[in-house]
Amino acid sequence: MTAATKELTANEKEMEVITARGSQRAEDSAAYDLARFLQNNLRSHKVDYHSNLLYRIVVDGHGKSDPSPNKYLTPARGHNAFQADIVIRNQKNHVPLVAIELKLRAFSTHDVLTYSSKAIRHKEIYPYLRYGFVVLGGMPITNKFFVHNVGFDFAFAIQDSQRGRAELLTCLRKQIRYAKRLISITHGEDRNAVRKYETSIHVS
Repeated sequence: MTAATKELTANEKEMEVITARGSQRAEDSAAYDLARFLQNNLRSHKVDYHSNLLYRIVVDGHGKSDPSPNKYLTPARGHNAFQADIVIRNQKNHVPLVAIELKLRAFSTHDVLTYSSKAIRHKEIYPYLRYGFVVLGGMPITNKFFVHNVGFDFAFAIQDSQRGRAELLTCLRKQIRYAKRLISITHGEDRNAVRKYETSIHVS
């Protein structure tokens, strides 16, 4: 490999890094804007941007948990917690109800494998949590999502428009209701005996 070729290869790698950083900034900005929209329309709930959720609780040899109970709802990233793009929480006690992972314009098989596996880890701690995958302003939900998904409860591909956001908002309101119903059942607060549970698939 000549010196000129090596220099070209190094420049290409640098451009790839710059492009990736630019894409990540655009995605972060889109997630922030969507979180603000959701907060303005879900005023009885708390909508967090880049919010941390636990994926593990460890009890040590002295009977103490890591993190400690007072950190269960406010864990630090890197301390048994992963970050989700958007989390919708109960306004009063900050319990997470719905989490969203967002991709801008396109998504890969790796994205589905990574984020849906992450969803399962979070739902082991918060069993009522509804977890969704949102593709904003681009490709539809293609077959690779259905082949590789293991943890997402719903997926939405929308244009970043008033109509697209309204459709997503309708879906999220349903997911919030589902999460609250699961909480009431698991806590024994639902006085109606559960005699049927099934997962329905709505594709459009």
